[in-house]
Amino acid sequence: MSKRTTLLSITLIIGLSACKTVPEPEPIPEPIIVEVPAPIQTCAPVSTLQMVTIPAETKVQYAITLIDNPPYEPIESKTKRTIVVKPAQIFYVDSEGREVLDICEKNIPIGPTGPGVGEAIEDGDG
Repeated sequence: MSKRTTLLSITLIIGLSACKTVPEPEPIPEPIIVEVPAPIQTCAPVSTLQMVTIPAETKVQYAITLIDNPPYEPIESKTKRTIVVKPAQIFYVDSEGREVLDICEKNIPIGPTGPGVGEAIEDGDG
């Protein structure tokens, strides 16, 4: 009987060690309610800003064309044209004179404006 008792004891020990205890379920935590603060306006309305325009940088070019016209005097043509070297710029400043990049309105003139680099500007005197 001692073999039987030993065998029964071993089986009982193995059987008990194979048992798994189930932990108690954790309670569901209460949801955390976070109040969202009112949105803060970070952009500046254009009505509070001052528009600054930097005029275009230009250079004047002259061209003289001479066409031979024998037996008469040669035909000479003088032309003057003004070329844009750097286009005009528009930007906005606040009351302290600092440039503002975050403007609330989206359809406002800002950045390079007018004729581009290399384009001719009408002089008015032909």
